[in-house]
Amino acid sequence: MDEEFSALRRLDLNLLLTFDTLMATRSATQTAHALHKTQPGVSRDLAKLRHALGDALLVAVRGRFVPTERALALHAAVRPALLSLGQALTVAESFDPAQAEGVVDIGIAAHFELLLAGPLLQRLAQRAPRVVPKLHPVHGEFDPADLDAERQDIAIGLFAEVPARFSEKPLFSDERVAVMGPQHPLAGRRQLSLDDLENIRWFAYTQMHGRRTNFDRALKGTQRRMQFAAYISGFGNSPHVLMESDYATTMPAFAAALHRRHFPLVTCRLPAPLREITFRMAWPRRQDASELHRWVRAEISQLVAGHIESGLLKPPPRA
Repeated sequence: MDEEFSALRRLDLNLLLTFDTLMATRSATQTAHALHKTQPGVSRDLAKLRHALGDALLVAVRGRFVPTERALALHAAVRPALLSLGQALTVAESFDPAQAEGVVDIGIAAHFELLLAGPLLQRLAQRAPRVVPKLHPVHGEFDPADLDAERQDIAIGLFAEVPARFSEKPLFSDERVAVMGPQHPLAGRRQLSLDDLENIRWFAYTQMHGRRTNFDRALKGTQRRMQFAAYISGFGNSPHVLMESDYATTMPAFAAALHRRHFPLVTCRLPAPLREITFRMAWPRRQDASELHRWVRAEISQLVAGHIESGLLKPPPRA
């Protein structure tokens, strides 16, 4: 299959749209008007296609283009393919979430669930009342098994590397911070050092126990480790534990801000290797064509965009 698509990978498919319109109009001027391009732009597209295929394709004769034999053969294949693709996209655009049914399994990092769950469930209830969102906890390194086994349709978390067999999208960036109660011995510190990491009693999420974590990756090469002294069942309990103990934990700054609306928690900056984090959304490529899943992913992206606009979240890094 790779050999079958190798020629397509080398070709800008937008050139085929220009070629199809040129075959219909036989005029660079009319093609430019139809595609909302400039005439020099159309000429450049044709030049690129000629170079890529090694054929003149369209020859100017008395002010109009005349197709070569290669152009006629190519157009016989390109035209139906473009029509078929256009029809498929038209169907996708007519998707009506109000009529959609099904369960969408969403793996989501515990902190992000605090921010996303309420608005997402409300949004889906209003726009797609027969779609049932089912949220699953995700933490630590990306686990492709859940997507491969179809236990999850979408996974959202701190994923450093996503295998090529999955599609992915960076959603937003943030800074990871240390969080503790006001009675903690280090509550007066504005920033922690690498040496401080090993002198604090940290707790983490139970699902992280015995697994490689983001912290292991971030601290690689520093000769430091994050040693967790306890694990709790869910991070929704974090503020209660922090207020009643001398433990500390880490979380994205947005999550700390949410908790601090209700609890007098203290935040400290972490050492540089642990600060910058990017949340990503990943899904199986088989879901690329699913109208329902594409729509749900778009709804998630729109909710995130709203939080970026409000300043609670930061835009993802540019590729």
